Amino acid sequence: MKKCYIFLIIPCLALLMSCNDLLDLKPEDAVSNETFFNTKTDFDQAITGLYSLLRPTNSDANDGAYAGNLYWSVCSDEGFYIYSWTNPWFDISRGELTPVTSGISGIYANLYRTIYWANTIMNAMDKHKSDFNEDYQKFIMGQSHFVRAICYIRLTSLWGAVPMVDHVYTPAEAKLPRSSVNAITDSLIIPDLDIAANSLDEVPYGGKAGMATKQAAIGMKVRAYLYNKDYENTIKAAGELMTMATHSSNVGFLDDYKSIFSNSNEDNKEILFALKYTAGGTKQGSTFNTPFGSKLPGLPAESMNGTWASFSITPELLDSYPLIDGKTVAQGSTAVVDSDVWANRGPRFEATYYIGDHSVLGNGMKYTKDFVCNISNQCAKDYPLTLNKGYMNEDNKIDYLQEDESDFIILRYTDVLLMYAEAKTMLGQVDQSVYDILDKVRDRAGLPHVSRVQSAAQMMKTIQDERKWEFAFEGIRYFDIRRWGIAEDVFNTITSDEKYDFGSHKVFKKSNYLWPIPQDAIDANPNLLPNNEGY
Repeated sequence: MKKCYIFLIIPCLALLMSCNDLLDLKPEDAVSNETFFNTKTDFDQAITGLYSLLRPTNSDANDGAYAGNLYWSVCSDEGFYIYSWTNPWFDISRGELTPVTSGISGIYANLYRTIYWANTIMNAMDKHKSDFNEDYQKFIMGQSHFVRAICYIRLTSLWGAVPMVDHVYTPAEAKLPRSSVNAITDSLIIPDLDIAANSLDEVPYGGKAGMATKQAAIGMKVRAYLYNKDYENTIKAAGELMTMATHSSNVGFLDDYKSIFSNSNEDNKEILFALKYTAGGTKQGSTFNTPFGSKLPGLPAESMNGTWASFSITPELLDSYPLIDGKTVAQGSTAVVDSDVWANRGPRFEATYYIGDHSVLGNGMKYTKDFVCNISNQCAKDYPLTLNKGYMNEDNKIDYLQEDESDFIILRYTDVLLMYAEAKTMLGQVDQSVYDILDKVRDRAGLPHVSRVQSAAQMMKTIQDERKWEFAFEGIRYFDIRRWGIAEDVFNTITSDEKYDFGSHKVFKKSNYLWPIPQDAIDANPNLLPNNEGY
């Protein structure tokens, strides 16, 4: 498949810079439709710019609308991070969210800037659709509706009720009040994703990898329905995608877990949507390696992997993984090997982590404990593991930042399967289809099948655990524990912060289930009050 990476286009940037303060949702048309949106090239650049707005690229991963990337692991029980100036992630992990928390307002504003740009493109195509054939119209409208929808999924996930901006607003229409999550989901997110699904093909228009497809739109519908606790429609939408997978080579389940995350296999059928990055001096790479990577043996001296040593995987997460007999060490697993305590963890575990004195790299060299990057020296000795998961594959960095080529996955087919299983469980409809999904996921992970004798509560815990291990370091865990309402319990079980002196202590308050509306947004639009509970 031809790759067309999503770079920021100068005309798009110029237009966006004309909107001075989108916190009050007040668009100012310095570049009019008449002067910019005239040709196919104009619309192509506009869509490219739209996707550029999604991607975080700075070292704190807080400059894109879909901010966070691996920093969501810092916010969850997956990892500790040491630098307090990396905002807002350090503060989120410590439960220190306030309306003036650094970085919160930027994420909020970037989401609305992206929505504004999507609305602008839709408006322009409506005015100029007679100039383009139907297929091209569908491409432009499908991409715009998709991006607007996923921005609202992120907004409602973080803030709950927010203003619903469904067209290019005039100054007189600004200062909107907040709309409920149900209203936004029913009136905007789902209709947008329906339009996208009906407008887009399984293969991106013009072979432009990184842009939404039909399966991406359907998959995001599954997520939107599940997040809104609409379990019947979750099952229906997931079933549509599962049916597609039976006859399509563009969507499906990969049998090899590690191959999902390979840089040489980034457009595989398991990945429904990802943020695209590319290295090579273009300043369009990611920053994954800088805070999260590990120095690997056999790489050239100019490799920048693992330069910060600022991150640690939580021992609690590592201890929770079962071995190939289905039991953890604490549960008395008989698969433990005294000479190599990290053996027999299965292919999913070994694809997720570099394991000291165990993992063998692609260059044939053994990954030794000497290369482990960890905040705590003692933790590195007890838990000599560093994140792999496909994000740390670059051999050579020519720049300190923005030179990792690894894409960041937003949605996978396996996520859809497990969301289906969760919805069935929540409705008390556990049947063979649920067991088949869990068995398939565990087969790939090298684990025994799940017990057929489980209560509804036990089955839900089984699904929660599978999601924890399956999607570790994919930016999902933080959102899962919040929507399940278990974040407080999860954080309160962490004791390794005291034992290993990670430099921070994880705290999750009841109020943290929703973020506070940023104070500067409230200053611009008092109709956003009252703020979320606890703020």
